[in-house]
Amino acid sequence: MRKTRISLIIGLVVLSCLGTADAVIFPFQIFTNNGEYNDNHGAIFKVDVTNGEGTAKFTFYNESTFDCVIAAIYFDDGSLLGIDEIINGPGTEFEKDGPGNLPGGNLLNPPFVADREFNIGADNPAPQKGVNAIPTGEWIQIKFNLISGGTIQDVINELHTGELRIGLHIISFPDGKSESAVNTP
Repeated sequence: MRKTRISLIIGLVVLSCLGTADAVIFPFQIFTNNGEYNDNHGAIFKVDVTNGEGTAKFTFYNESTFDCVIAAIYFDDGSLLGIDEIINGPGTEFEKDGPGNLPGGNLLNPPFVADREFNIGADNPAPQKGVNAIPTGEWIQIKFNLISGGTIQDVINELHTGELRIGLHIISFPDGKSESAVNTP
């Protein structure tokens, strides 16, 4: 019990001291059931959220142990005002105004309703331009302006409570299927 309390306190201190170099990491969980890889523990996706001097920076990684590609990223609500910049990492090419809504997002409670202006999608052909699984070292970063008075701490808190959700559409699994995932606190 004592270790748990110390860990919780340390976690709160890290959140309250979030500076420009510190990141809070959120994993994703696949919630669709389209193929053989929906519950495979080797499907590993994460986003690092950092303070970007007046912006919130989201850096996405695909650390899966088998081939698959993050092809689209969706944002649902929160303190985000609009996309400031998309920074394509090695091997990635994404653009604003990706597909309309997270495939299968209506299955979530509450349903995932993406703001189209906050979505980004990999350029065609998506399997070559999206975020491929390791060991490629690929990533994509999205910088968002915050609503007036909004802070990076607001964004972190909203990701923890589910007020702000992020969805991924992942394609090109070894079975040829695609799945959708949402961030988990």
